[in-house]
Amino acid sequence: MTAPDPLPVPSTGPRLDTPAPRVVGPWAVLEVCGRAALILLGAAVVLYVGYIVVERPTSREGVDAATAAAILAMMYALHLAALLVLGWPGGIATAHLLRHETSEARHVAGFAVTGAVLGAAVLLVVGHVGAAAVWAVVGAASAGAARAWTGRARRRRAVHPSRA
Repeated sequence: MTAPDPLPVPSTGPRLDTPAPRVVGPWAVLEVCGRAALILLGAAVVLYVGYIVVERPTSREGVDAATAAAILAMMYALHLAALLVLGWPGGIATAHLLRHETSEARHVAGFAVTGAVLGAAVLLVVGHVGAAAVWAVVGAASAGAARAWTGRARRRRAVHPSRA
């Protein structure tokens, strides 16, 4: 008598080698930009909370909590505008250039490089060389993380369509 075949164990998450819908085209790149906006919003909230906890501003100071919130909201709005005006077309171009590349890691790296170049270019154009290095890091981190997040979400939807 032979033992029965073991039952397959369902996966708890998407496999990295699972073919996923490609992140190519304007709507897919807009999905990446939306996730980058969420990442930047998270960073803005962390900066604001950090400022409130460390500085404990009062209304008698030059920058109180409300002023700090207004400054961060304005900075976030500028980042959203940059995402739409520069990031979306830059992401479309990057996705187009990588359309035949199957490596998810290379796509993430490509988006990170594009985010770094665009982040630095914005400040280099207006002459802020020192801040350009910081914005290159911010652009690389947010664009690369957003692309990785989008790829993971698309793989998950391909493996588990009910989670879409």
